[in-house]
Amino acid sequence: MQYKVNLAALDSSFKVPNALADNFIKLANPKHMIVLLWVLRHADCPKSAEEIAGELHFDKALVNEAIFYWIDNGFIVPEGFSGIPQSAAPAKEATAAPQAQQPTADTPAAKKPAHALGSAMADDADILARAKESPEFEYLLQKSQQIFGRTISKAERSMLLTLTDYYGLPAEVILMLIKYAVLSGRTGTRYIQTVGESWAEEGITTLESAEAKIKQLNKTNRLWRSFSEQAGIPYKNPTKKQEALFLKWTKEWKMPVELLACAYEKMLDSIDKVNYTYLDKIVTTWHEAGIKTTTQAEALEQAGKAGKAPAKKGKAPASDPSFSIDKFNRFVDNFDLKYKKEESDV
Repeated sequence: MQYKVNLAALDSSFKVPNALADNFIKLANPKHMIVLLWVLRHADCPKSAEEIAGELHFDKALVNEAIFYWIDNGFIVPEGFSGIPQSAAPAKEATAAPQAQQPTADTPAAKKPAHALGSAMADDADILARAKESPEFEYLLQKSQQIFGRTISKAERSMLLTLTDYYGLPAEVILMLIKYAVLSGRTGTRYIQTVGESWAEEGITTLESAEAKIKQLNKTNRLWRSFSEQAGIPYKNPTKKQEALFLKWTKEWKMPVELLACAYEKMLDSIDKVNYTYLDKIVTTWHEAGIKTTTQAEALEQAGKAGKAPAKKGKAPASDPSFSIDKFNRFVDNFDLKYKKEESDV
């Protein structure tokens, strides 16, 4: 069955840009779409974020986020705006956010804030101002949304600002990091920022170094999955501590995965629970002993058992009592008890 518009309903209507339906109907946050449709319906009467939030019964922060998104994509401009508005994305880009100007050597230098934003949120006005002065940052915002496949949150925009302006990572390196995070299923804002901070400290500031780092991370992820399968544990992404230990075992010490799985079993046999600190002690012992195979590990364990001191000969079994009533009675019978009467007893 096919459907068509009820033309009678168009007697009272308002304009909706073609680009909205062609490019954003699948990409944008549904509530952001509601905000824009409400603004389009009242195009002749500008409203503040507070008024829009009140009319739609939305949170003001969500409305501000939607307004920023639609300003960024050229559908909304602030009242009194006299510049040339950015045009909406062309219809041929049906599933992508609009293309921004590519970064160039003329991009203004980043204005490094006093400290990393961390869990703090940058104001939308600050982010918008930064995007206007830096084509590179504007490009980063828009490309990030394409990679995520959705409208990025305020926390994510703040994270991008931190990685760019505080840690000095180029936009193309951050985008490679985001692609890696999406493909590995680790899209948490805190995770991406933590990895970005680590990359900045390691000096990963080029596409080549970022690509090499991602290859290393992918190799580690494959090893971790193999370790999980051989150890018989449900696969999930490692914690930060587990990842650090695993990199030490596999990258620094070159320990094979099957040996780590064997160590995992030894841990469970010893303490009957999962404790990666205890597991690290087992692996460290094997590393210091030069163990590289499960056969060598088993041989080391057997040698340790054989090297324990044997029980002393003639020692009474642990079940024998240490106190004998018969011996005590014989002692009393043979003991010559003498009593000297003292004068004080007279």
